[in-house]
Parts: sequence; C-alpha cells; structure tokens
Amino acid sequence: MPGVGQKFRFYSDTSRNLRKILLPIFVVTPETHLGLGALGITLWKSKQTERPTRTSNAELALLYTTWHQFIMVPRYTIFTANEKYRFEGFGEELIRFRDYYWGRGNNTPSSNREKLTYDLLGWENRFGRRVFSQKRLFVGIETRALQYFNVHRQPGGLLEKEKPVGYNGSSSIGLGPALSWDERDNIVNPSKGFYWDLRYSVYSKALGGTVSYHRIYFDLRKYFNVNPKKRNILAMQLFGLFVKGDAPINELAELGGATIMRGYYRGRLRDNYLTAFQTEYRMPVYKRFGVVAFAGLGKVYNPASVNLDGLHYSYGAGIRVKVNKREKLNLRLDYALGDPHYSGYFYLGFAESF
Repeated sequence: MPGVGQKFRFYSDTSRNLRKILLPIFVVTPETHLGLGALGITLWKSKQTERPTRTSNAELALLYTTWHQFIMVPRYTIFTANEKYRFEGFGEELIRFRDYYWGRGNNTPSSNREKLTYDLLGWENRFGRRVFSQKRLFVGIETRALQYFNVHRQPGGLLEKEKPVGYNGSSSIGLGPALSWDERDNIVNPSKGFYWDLRYSVYSKALGGTVSYHRIYFDLRKYFNVNPKKRNILAMQLFGLFVKGDAPINELAELGGATIMRGYYRGRLRDNYLTAFQTEYRMPVYKRFGVVAFAGLGKVYNPASVNLDGLHYSYGAGIRVKVNKREKLNLRLDYALGDPHYSGYFYLGFAESF
C-alpha cells in the first residue's frame, strides 16, 4: 500500500519470530492526491519447519485524503510450515473515492475527462496447496467479490451518454482456479527467482452478482541479482488481464497506476484486454538509501484489435529508503513520465511496485 512513515518503531512479543511495525504514513499518488493515516504490519515465520519457509505478513492501511476520500486496505500472505499451504488476501474499502473517466479504448482523448465519485467494497482470497515438495508451485482456488455503489457522475456527461454496463453501480461475485509458482527469495523485495500468477474466474448472477462475465489474469515476474555483492537487481514483469462478457465498467482492464505503467493515471485507458511489460533496475547507494530506474510498454484493446499498434510507454526513476533491514522493506518515492498531456506523476509508497 502506498505510504511513507515519518517515524517508526518495532514492537515485539516474547517470541523473536514475531515482529510488528506501526507507523504514521502519508501518500502522494495521482489517484489520491495527499493522504494521511497509519499502517500496521505484522511479520512472522513458522518455527516448525523441515525446509526453508518464507516470512508471512499481514498489513492494514487506513488513510484519509485531501480529496475527502477514506481508504482502508488489508492485505496478507501466509505460509504454513514447510510452505505446504499458502493463503493470500487483498481487500479494499473506498468511501467517496474521486476518480475520472475518459471513455473506453486505447486512444481516448484527454478532453474526455469526466469526474465521478463512488464507494467500493472489494475482497479477494486465494488458497493454494503445494503440489511438488521441491518446487514452490501452488494450485488452488480464488474467490472475489466487489460492490460498486453510490456513483455520482456529471449530469449529461460521457457516462450518461454511453451508459456502459455498471455505470450506475454493480455487484460482482466470482470464483475459479488459481495457480502460482513462486521461487522468489523474498516476498517484499526479491533479489532473485521468479513468480508466476495465473487465474481464471467466472462471475455469475447465479452467485449473487448483477452481471455475468469472466476474467483471465496473469502476472509473470523474473528477478536477477546482477551484482550479488552490492545487491544490484534487475526486475522484469509481464502482466495481462483479459475480460470477456458484459463486465461492468469498473471491472474492465485499466492501464496506469502505482503498480502497472506508472506515469499514467489509473484507468486513463481501459478496455476488455490489457497487456503491459515493465522493467526496473534497483541498486543501493549509501547505507539505507538506494535508487531505481524503470520503463514500461503497454496498451488496452478489444478482441478485434489484437496487434502491436498504439503501444504506450512510460519511464522514470526513484529513491528507496530501507526501513526494515531483515525483511528488506523499503519506502519508495518515484517520479514517472508517460501520459503526454501531463508533466509527470509522483508516487510515494511502501515496497516495490512489483
């Protein structure tokens, strides 16, 4: 979750395996402007292990922004002993969230921008069972629910004229198989290994939603420790989201944001499909401080325009400050360029974007 701590202190119980971090945070992103709040993080490891078991983590972020938005984001990744099972979850509660809509497609004009506000409640959970003792390959199921409501839009604006599915609110409930192959050495800040996340989910009125559609999602990452003595890391990511059927407008694939194609407002471009590639080089410079450089390519499209035309690019650089040496947890400040109609965006947050 985006955020920067001004001060932080570690709280521990009698078990050295449990570590807690509680700190004030503030955020700066194009989607939130300035936000103030608190972040709580708990890190722990299973003691009863026969093979290496990575650190589990759970966090809760609470924010209030200068645009009068309230944001609550819980998140967790839990490994049982020997990583036999893996549980992952991500939630999102947005109250009076301010957003923009430019229309649908890969080349919507900047002049289309229309302001709207809405409330959103979302939760997704994944459960995985390790299938090979020597590989961190997990097969399981994902469940996901989303409620999009209290939508306030511009009277007579683009949304009212187009009336896309879900423009006045929607409910989505889905489930499906999920596969993850995770050979990263660290969940928060990897230096080597790879990560594959593949999901297919069906959303149906029979499950309680207002619309029926399905989503195919993949997230492929690779990390190289180019200079192990200095921990210079080259990270690469290929991301894709394919939405088929009458999905609500808020569920379409979106380009932009703090994780995919920094330099574009999240949802600046949206359509049924999204494919994006990004790479980042990370290196320490002095004690707790480091720097990064990154670049990305991507586009949104529909089934009738599957080609390489109209690719959008972004690039930028950032500063890192390590707040937890053991888990390599960083605060990050990035500046990214992408959307030609803006001079760039700042992103202030915790952990790496991928």
